[in-house]
Amino acid sequence: MKITKNQKVQFEDKYGRILPAIILDPNVQCDIDPELNGCVQVSAPTFLPFSKEWNNALIDRDQIIV
Repeated sequence: MKITKNQKVQFEDKYGRILPAIILDPNVQCDIDPELNGCVQVSAPTFLPFSKEWNNALIDRDQIIV
Protein backbone atom coordinates (compact mmCIF):
# COMPACT_ATOMS: atom_id res chain seq x y z
CA MET A 1 0.00 0.00 0.00
CA LYS A 2 1.40 3.39 -1.00
CA ILE A 3 1.17 5.96 1.78
CA THR A 4 1.03 9.66 0.89
CA LYS A 5 0.91 12.89 2.86
CA ASN A 6 -2.61 13.99 3.97
CA GLN A 7 -4.03 10.51 3.29
CA LYS A 8 -6.74 9.36 5.70
CA VAL A 9 -6.04 5.93 7.21
CA GLN A 10 -6.97 3.77 10.18
CA PHE A 11 -4.45 2.13 12.47
CA GLU A 12 -4.42 -0.18 15.46
CA ASP A 13 -2.88 1.32 18.59
CA LYS A 14 -1.04 -0.63 21.30
CA TYR A 15 -4.33 -1.21 23.16
CA GLY A 16 -5.97 -2.85 20.14
CA ARG A 17 -8.23 0.12 19.36
CA ILE A 18 -8.82 1.06 15.72
CA LEU A 19 -8.31 4.82 15.33
CA PRO A 20 -8.58 7.20 12.37
CA ALA A 21 -5.50 9.20 11.41
CA ILE A 22 -4.14 11.60 8.82
CA ILE A 23 -0.63 11.00 7.46
CA LEU A 24 1.66 13.97 8.15
CA ASP A 25 4.98 12.41 7.06
CA PRO A 26 5.06 8.98 5.36
CA ASN A 27 8.79 8.40 6.03
CA VAL A 28 10.23 9.90 9.22
CA GLN A 29 14.01 10.30 9.42
CA CYS A 30 15.07 10.82 13.05
CA ASP A 31 18.60 11.95 13.93
CA ILE A 32 18.08 11.40 17.66
CA ASP A 33 16.86 7.77 17.55
CA PRO A 34 17.77 5.77 14.42
CA GLU A 35 15.21 3.08 15.37
CA LEU A 36 12.46 5.56 14.49
CA ASN A 37 13.66 5.92 10.89
CA GLY A 38 11.03 4.74 8.44
CA CYS A 39 8.14 5.31 10.85
CA VAL A 40 5.01 7.19 9.83
CA GLN A 41 4.02 10.45 11.54
CA VAL A 42 0.26 10.80 11.92
CA SER A 43 -2.26 13.12 13.48
CA ALA A 44 -4.68 11.00 15.50
CA PRO A 45 -7.26 11.44 18.27
CA THR A 46 -6.06 10.94 21.83
CA PHE A 47 -9.01 8.88 23.07
CA LEU A 48 -12.27 8.09 21.30
CA PRO A 49 -15.14 8.82 21.85
CA PHE A 50 -14.43 11.07 24.84
CA SER A 51 -11.91 13.51 23.37
CA LYS A 52 -11.97 15.56 20.21
CA GLU A 53 -8.31 16.55 20.55
CA TRP A 54 -5.85 15.30 17.96
CA ASN A 55 -2.12 14.89 18.58
CA ASN A 56 0.86 13.90 16.48
CA ALA A 57 2.21 10.38 16.90
CA LEU A 58 4.78 8.06 15.33
CA ILE A 59 3.55 4.62 14.31
CA ASP A 60 4.99 1.61 12.50
CA ARG A 61 3.81 0.98 8.96
CA ASP A 62 2.58 -2.43 10.20
CA GLN A 63 -0.03 -0.70 12.40
CA ILE A 64 -1.83 0.83 9.40
CA ILE A 65 -4.97 -1.09 8.44
CA VAL A 66 -6.51 1.04 5.66
